[in-house]
Amino acid sequence: MRNTHLYTGIFLVPLCLYCLFWLIPNNIVPPTSEHDISPGLIPYIAVGAGLVMSFLMAFRALKERFQGTDEMDDEFGTEATGIDPQVLVNVIIWGFSSTVVWFLMVHVGFEPAMSVLLVGTMLYIGVRRVMPIVANSIVMPILLSQAAWYFFTTEMPAIWR
Repeated sequence: MRNTHLYTGIFLVPLCLYCLFWLIPNNIVPPTSEHDISPGLIPYIAVGAGLVMSFLMAFRALKERFQGTDEMDDEFGTEATGIDPQVLVNVIIWGFSSTVVWFLMVHVGFEPAMSVLLVGTMLYIGVRRVMPIVANSIVMPILLSQAAWYFFTTEMPAIWR
């Protein structure tokens, strides 16, 4: 049994409850018409999922403690080997990419920024054929932008709007 899982679950359950019952309701505006989706829908879903997962993590850790089993295979404590150099490189690359996309989104908008991110991601994961790269980098940002508008009535940032 990993005490880290138990303590993390015990910490996250009240934090999620705080978010569900105070933070989100007090900081989300109501929908503007009777058919609009509430701006709190996605935060409620995300925090609700976090609440369920943290409760299950704490429950599993307690169950293993009482049964005397140790099925969790994460590395904690004395058996931890530290961060893998490849994982560190990936974190640095994605951190840099996120910063670049954030600056691009502010200055040129969502669709061009996501196109650049998709091209970079597809090249990074090994896609070398031009047609899938071009098709995904053009179609997906437009679809995501349209989905955000039609489902949530939210305009993505763009310099032409």
